[in-house]
Amino acid sequence: MTTDTHPAAQGSARVEPASRATPLELFFDLVYVFAFTQVTHLMADGENLQSVLGGLAVLGVLWWSWASHAWLANQQIADRGPVRVGIFVAIAIVLVLSIAIPQVYSHDDEGHAGALLFAIGFVTLSLVYTAVNLVAGRGDAALRRQVLRTMGITLVPVAAALISGALLGGTAQLVLWLTAVAIEGVTIFATSQGGAWQLPSAAHYAERHGLVVILALGESIISIGLGASHAPLSPTIVIAALSAVSISLGMWWVYFSRISPAAERHISTLSGNRRTSTATIGTYLHLGIVAGILLVSLGLGSALEHLGTGHAPEPFNWISLGAGLTLFLTATAAYARSAHTARLGGDRQATRREAKAHDLAIPLRTTPTNTPSADERNPS
Repeated sequence: MTTDTHPAAQGSARVEPASRATPLELFFDLVYVFAFTQVTHLMADGENLQSVLGGLAVLGVLWWSWASHAWLANQQIADRGPVRVGIFVAIAIVLVLSIAIPQVYSHDDEGHAGALLFAIGFVTLSLVYTAVNLVAGRGDAALRRQVLRTMGITLVPVAAALISGALLGGTAQLVLWLTAVAIEGVTIFATSQGGAWQLPSAAHYAERHGLVVILALGESIISIGLGASHAPLSPTIVIAALSAVSISLGMWWVYFSRISPAAERHISTLSGNRRTSTATIGTYLHLGIVAGILLVSLGLGSALEHLGTGHAPEPFNWISLGAGLTLFLTATAAYARSAHTARLGGDRQATRREAKAHDLAIPLRTTPTNTPSADERNPS
């Protein structure tokens, strides 16, 4: 990826460095509130490792759909031209994907309709995303080649894994879907290095990633509220709900008061491949941040439901809570470190350039300024 300037695409508008998210992007992100809620319910169904891994596989698929459109909107203004049409279509498809989530893992007496709808819907969404990129970037040959390279290598194996898994069901489906998530992550990262992807606006990048964290935190509030509302009102439930909310507030504070602003400042000082590589790593780490929040949401909501029935929270609730907090804190720390390390690397390069310029200037400054004139050397 580079941040080199390419010719402006016809029918679309380039994002400026100070650009922020548009109302259409905010609307697009809101669809993921429903999607995240569905993922949390899917993980709670069974309360075991398999249900959690199944939910994380679905979250991974959803994440790549969100991330691809967030990066698209950082290159082309989202509410204009073909990008706007593409996001309209994407909103509808993501809603369908979310509706299908409760039935993506069929039982013996059920069919594969939910899984197939989810798999085919994601493939369709990827094709629409590819087409929008090609149309919006038709004045940018380098970007079009990058899109074809990345999506051409990524889409075929991912589609094969998702559809095959949907048809097979059971453990094979879980393994294939987790494989699809991994394939997409690896191929996108590998094909993007030194390519033509751009990140014109660090502010837009930070805002979009912050918004998706807010959505995940919102899901944690929904889980806490639902868990508490299903129980008879009592001091125990109120205290437990307030304690749960304090955990969500703590995650908000860690990310928004410490991590996000610093990362935005650091990324804004970078350029070229260093900027896009750092931002790409940040997008990957945000999958861990969001997954951690949803695991915390799962643990808190389930614990409150158990308290409401007069029972102590089960080990699964505590494990989900602990694993979620660990994943969240690890991913946020890695995000902060990746941006800080990239900033240090940029500072070192700048220091070396300044030192080189200083060394070149030394002979000029040490040239004697009191050299006798011709008249002084040959007095009359």
